[in-house]
Amino acid sequence: MPEYKDLAVGEAVYYPFEKAVGLIYETYTFVDGPDHRPGVSLLLSDGRNVGGFNAEEADLYLVPLGDTGLRYEFADVGQLSGDFRRGVFAEAFHNAHVLHLSRTLAIAPQR
Repeated sequence: MPEYKDLAVGEAVYYPFEKAVGLIYETYTFVDGPDHRPGVSLLLSDGRNVGGFNAEEADLYLVPLGDTGLRYEFADVGQLSGDFRRGVFAEAFHNAHVLHLSRTLAIAPQR
């Protein structure tokens, strides 16, 4: 059985359903309870907040890429939207795209 790693705020992921890179902007335990692995909330690079994934959904639907260096404290969706418009996530999304490109090149077939 595979061992899964909990995602943390500031980590980049690839979301294949949307073919998009995203950032984890929040972790939470209030849905499944404190005895469960934390769920995560995801912001895509185009600014869409695709909401939350419990740990099992994150394992199934999100491809971890690595830490972007982002340190963020989520308060509410209004703040999140404003922070996106102000460019708070710009450097982290740049790093996320570099991580995704590196991963894509590393698994590309060699000719």
